[in-house]
Amino acid sequence: MDIGRKLDLSVYYYIKDVFSDAPFINVVDGFPETEFNLPTIAVELDNIDTYVLELGNHERGKIRTWFIDVFAKDKSQRDEYAYRLISRLEDNIPVYNYDEGFPPSSTPSLLGAISTDRINMQIVKVIPDLTDMLYYRAVVTFTGEYNSM
Repeated sequence: MDIGRKLDLSVYYYIKDVFSDAPFINVVDGFPETEFNLPTIAVELDNIDTYVLELGNHERGKIRTWFIDVFAKDKSQRDEYAYRLISRLEDNIPVYNYDEGFPPSSTPSLLGAISTDRINMQIVKVIPDLTDMLYYRAVVTFTGEYNSM
């Protein structure tokens, strides 16, 4: 499995762990494309920016941006989940070798960590006339760079 996919899975399982105390919250890998139950947290890679690490060398560093959509039943729930995400994203996100298996059936070995940098929260206004289901939404974005051990 490519290291990029291992990073995506590590972020997904990290966010899933952030809400492990609330099993009624759906945490999904990718933006929901069908109907979903509230509350739902959707984790998705947004973009990858590369930069040259050393002149004359083809090795490049990569800064990735993820966005986490929070779909909630009310404003209070939306804010609580978004604030929890912001708080937990201030820590490094461990990156695991998912070639060895997936939780909870296995505990893959640690490869390194994603150092998080810019963290942002934006409230998304949902217009009741344009949707069948009324919900409250926020998007938490963050950038991070992978550092191997």
